[in-house]
Amino acid sequence: MGLSSDVGITLFEKDCNTADVLAALQNEKVCVLLGPSAELSERFGVSKVKLTQNSREVFWSGGAGQSFKTLHEMWGWEHSDGEAVISEKTGMAVWLWLKLNRGGLLFIGTDMVGDLIRFRQGDPSKAQMRPTDVMWGISGERPVYLFEEQLGGNRYARDADLWAMALARTLAEVSGAKLHDILPGGAPGAVVVTGDDDQAFLGKYDEQLTILGDIPITYLLHPLTRHNRKTLYRMRKRNRGVDFGIHPDALDTPDNYRELFHEQVLWYQKLVGCSPLSLRNHGFLNDGYWGHLPAWLDHDVAISSNLPGLDGRILTGSLLPARMVWNGKLTSHWSVLTAIGDGVRFVSGMSDQDAGYKVLSFAESIRSSGIPGVMVLNLHPQNVSETRAMHEAVKEVIRSGFVAWNLQQCLDWFSSRDGETIRKNKAKTTWLSRRLASMRSRFI
Repeated sequence: MGLSSDVGITLFEKDCNTADVLAALQNEKVCVLLGPSAELSERFGVSKVKLTQNSREVFWSGGAGQSFKTLHEMWGWEHSDGEAVISEKTGMAVWLWLKLNRGGLLFIGTDMVGDLIRFRQGDPSKAQMRPTDVMWGISGERPVYLFEEQLGGNRYARDADLWAMALARTLAEVSGAKLHDILPGGAPGAVVVTGDDDQAFLGKYDEQLTILGDIPITYLLHPLTRHNRKTLYRMRKRNRGVDFGIHPDALDTPDNYRELFHEQVLWYQKLVGCSPLSLRNHGFLNDGYWGHLPAWLDHDVAISSNLPGLDGRILTGSLLPARMVWNGKLTSHWSVLTAIGDGVRFVSGMSDQDAGYKVLSFAESIRSSGIPGVMVLNLHPQNVSETRAMHEAVKEVIRSGFVAWNLQQCLDWFSSRDGETIRKNKAKTTWLSRRLASMRSRFI
């Protein structure tokens, strides 16, 4: 959800100059103060309070009292005329709005950037604590362990999306700005269907495309796929929404991932006729803490859905794609959660009908939350006979008003709103994005 571009909002970091803030206020601007100093706060009669309690739960007044959490320390604010936007459990404001003339100040006492990165990318301190046990019946590292501790008891919480929504809606309310729809036409959600190749029989692809009809799908091609250029062309001719990405495989020699990925990209280019835009690793290899990302950036892979929710678990606290931060910089690579995979049928011993109901109920949870989300659903073509109810559920979700996309279409929509040029795949960050990425290490 973005603000209209002509809104008078200025973002100030921790070490900002008081004179600059005063000048902005004279121009009737809304000023967002991220972790301002006590001296600056006191200039406007606002007391800055260090919060020491262990609870990280917060409450958003604009979200019908909705609660979510921060993963970092918080500061509180006190002012007799201030309005608490987000409060911690005692009622102390950790986001405070102070109206001044036709502008005002929004005091932010949480590590907004740190929270968004941690929720969406996991905890880097867990990188050296990789589990060695087989997970979901298949060997190979799963990135789940980077997120489990910060998820807590709520497997379906969208903390990252709530933080972003709270900021967008608050700024819209205090500035009078118009919020753009997150999804086309104000849709409640989107469905992105993917299919990991895994050397599936070509007849299984035919069966899957017959069921899906004209629903878009991204097929992520394994280096040992049974496809050739002719069969890929036939699928595209049959369904204009068929899209291809790469399904790199380094399970046998994970330490050689970068070299193998380079070789497999060359293979993909020869088969498909272009470089891969999208990716999911075979086996969800993770290399500690996003160690594969540099290899993806080397080859301009623009989007991955490499994080597994399996049964709808919102591992990242988000159902929206976002660009990755690496070495303190905002990159051109987007990541989106795979919310449900057909592995839920086999790992959990779930029937096809129950798995289909899981898809429907997950979509309904997105709709009822009031925050649009993108549900990436991975349906292997080889498993199509065992997952017909899941396929039919996808069709029902789309009929109910969800947008139907492949990964390319999803990327095109969100990147166009972010000012990126996808074909060149260069990071053209907005001023706000650059500032948010750069200030992470300096926030208190």
